[in-house]
Amino acid sequence: MENKQKIIYLITKSEWGGAQKYIFNLATNLDKDKYDVLVLAGEGNDELFNRLKESEVDYIKLDSLKRAISLKQDFKAFNEIYKILKKEKPDVIHLNSSKISILGSLAAKRYNTFRRDKAKVIYTVHGWVFNEPLSPFKQRMYFYLEKWTSRFKDIIICVSELDKQIATAANIALEDKLVTIHNGIDLKNLKFLNTKLAKQILLQNIKRDGKFTIIGTIANLYKTKGLNSLIQAAGTLVKHNNNLLFIVIGEGPERKNLENLIKEYNLEKNFYLTGNIDKAYTLLKGFDIFVLPSVKEGWPYTILEALAAEVPIIATKVGGIPEIINDLSNGILIKPGSYKNIAYAIAEIIDNPVLKKDFKKNSLLSVSKYNLEDFLQQTYNIYK
Repeated sequence: MENKQKIIYLITKSEWGGAQKYIFNLATNLDKDKYDVLVLAGEGNDELFNRLKESEVDYIKLDSLKRAISLKQDFKAFNEIYKILKKEKPDVIHLNSSKISILGSLAAKRYNTFRRDKAKVIYTVHGWVFNEPLSPFKQRMYFYLEKWTSRFKDIIICVSELDKQIATAANIALEDKLVTIHNGIDLKNLKFLNTKLAKQILLQNIKRDGKFTIIGTIANLYKTKGLNSLIQAAGTLVKHNNNLLFIVIGEGPERKNLENLIKEYNLEKNFYLTGNIDKAYTLLKGFDIFVLPSVKEGWPYTILEALAAEVPIIATKVGGIPEIINDLSNGILIKPGSYKNIAYAIAEIIDNPVLKKDFKKNSLLSVSKYNLEDFLQQTYNIYK
């Protein structure tokens, strides 16, 4: 029997988001007779670990790894990662998230320095961090760090063509290191609750009953998700239609700021933050409209899932979204940061049932080309 290949996945946070789902899909679908898998992650609510445990995948929590920048803390994290690499002796090191892109590639470089059989170092870009709404100093810092550490990576996977184009144009990495592999979903096993039951559960979660038009999203509460614009759009729309409910499923550090904005716009009876809900995607048919107002994205699973649920979509022109959504064919594309555009698009879908019907007709066709099997096979081929 040939020796198993050892693969280590690294990511900064142990919460549950798109990048964590990406790792989960890869880690849990590998052939256990051929691969040993270990997942390393830092701070968070450990939801990633909970799911890995259920699937019998090994993991280690990196106590020193934090999202915030701190030279002292980051040096501790670097050493912690290096010691694990030295002990586990991986053949493939697969990095995810910008912080791990830097710390992980430096630790991998040190690990590989005195090894005859070098570990292959792979980095997946889930949207370039220097495109986030950061200070100019932080944007430049991340840009140069990504460019510098690219020399320590063998392959850089871009989840969208846009990310690859950005990397090529800015000379972040040699072009032969860059490859585009789109995320995929398991359409055959994606089960949604019917519209009536999903609406009922959503309303129970916010302690409301009655008939409403529900505009919703599933997102971690980060600045990059642009939820402040959705709140402002709600403030405009409910003045003319108080039968609208806005529901955001997810949790995160921006909760307090978003709650304050909801109060500022007097939306306590129209805009709700539910927190995390297990298997939130199953409730997608309960939304009359799905909105993703992000200012930065990679290749969002939630868009793919909303298409599979045949829910009308409004999304911003960021990251890989314009590669998934064809404006006025299977959704509406808007520029990021514009609450007026969000409000206008919501009103357009509500007032135009023909448009809604067209979106539904085109949804399944457009999402069918982004399947889990193709994504897994293309990624696993890189490990060889």
